[in-house]
Amino acid sequence: MQHQKKLLLGAHMSIEGGLHKAIERGIETGCTTLQIFTKSNRQWHAKAISLEEIEKFKQAVTASSINPIVAHASYLINLASPEEATRKKSIIALKKELEVCSQLNIPYLVLHPGSHVNQTTKEGVALISQGLDQALQESPGTTIIALETMAGQGSSVGSTFEELAEIYQLSEHKKRLGVCLDTCHIFSAGYDFTEKKVYEAMWSEFDKTIGLERLKVIHVNDSKKELGSRVDRHETITKGKIGAEAFALLFNDARFFDVPKILETPKVTLAEDIYNMEIIKGLLTKETKELLKVKSEKAA
Repeated sequence: MQHQKKLLLGAHMSIEGGLHKAIERGIETGCTTLQIFTKSNRQWHAKAISLEEIEKFKQAVTASSINPIVAHASYLINLASPEEATRKKSIIALKKELEVCSQLNIPYLVLHPGSHVNQTTKEGVALISQGLDQALQESPGTTIIALETMAGQGSSVGSTFEELAEIYQLSEHKKRLGVCLDTCHIFSAGYDFTEKKVYEAMWSEFDKTIGLERLKVIHVNDSKKELGSRVDRHETITKGKIGAEAFALLFNDARFFDVPKILETPKVTLAEDIYNMEIIKGLLTKETKELLKVKSEKAA
């Protein structure tokens, strides 16, 4: 029997007060999926998670209808660093993130590929692939690392589909690598998907270069900056330069119904997440709402 599809939509939730608190916040917001950091995202050190914390988190997930949970790796990790010490710290940190994901039964770990700094992009790609292989080789489990598409700021790797595809092709652990597509990032990197024709062309290019089957997570963000700006500035859905049509095309595209979609839009409170989710629900066609059993929206 085929499982009932649902609208997989959520947001990045704080773990302040404990990992399980993210699930409580997700329930309050109406998430059906969500993303967390498993520790402070700007610190190398991570204290061990207690068995009690793990059990609380698992119980909270089981009691909710939120699934899957996505984790985002620390921003400090840079597998492409020209400095050996930084690469070693990055691999150790990535292994720890994978270990925690395994303990929490989290299937996807989103990772910024890295910055090549004073090297060539090709050298950076090779180092990233090597670092991923080492971390995955030494991390038993099934968690998939979803390499995030980047906006192209500075020396970051991953602003083109070709760069991500090359990292994948060089890897010896392909079964545990996927992609997280960020709508703001790809728009800023120069990929236009704001209307039907270019939307289909963008996905055709993604499929030909990377493969749709490798798309594991989508970060849903509008962009404060113009197409091709190479500047990473997220904006409220339909309030930025990407606009409503692109998000309507994405959320009514049956190919991606089973891909978790995570908001990383600006917020001060959970109210902004609720607002963005209701905006998205308002973009769904009648057919999509019926298929995904989406209830009528509150006034956005």
